[in-house]
Amino acid sequence: FASKAQMFEGLIEFIEETVFSLVNKIQAEEPSGVKQVEGIVSMLLGFAQKNQGMTRVLIGDALVNEDERLQVRMNQLHDRLESSLRQSARLAITEGQLAGLDANAYANAVIAFVVGRWHQFAKSGFKRSPIDALAVSWQVFAG
Repeated sequence: FASKAQMFEGLIEFIEETVFSLVNKIQAEEPSGVKQVEGIVSMLLGFAQKNQGMTRVLIGDALVNEDERLQVRMNQLHDRLESSLRQSARLAITEGQLAGLDANAYANAVIAFVVGRWHQFAKSGFKRSPIDALAVSWQVFAG
């Protein structure tokens, strides 16, 4: 039998592979930086909606009292997502779509929004959908 830590390792690997293959696909296929960010955010929130148990892993709840390296790995995943968002934000800025914004601050605010939506979803017992009113909320980030 696999240990609980090995089970979480497997879940984290699945999350990483799935999420980053989709991020790479979005960035490769969508020429607009703003649309890339919007697509990544939609995908991340939709992933949580479809994978409730993995949402608890994404926000670290499921990793409490587990090996510290699992939380470190999840923090690295968040950092990599923020880096991908920063790359798309830089593209949007060069395209004049997010003129006057700082790519680092923008990417940080966007990932904080995503993680906040994940938390709300998990803390509501998965009743408060992470994609509810996304179009309205997203206008804040749309430039």
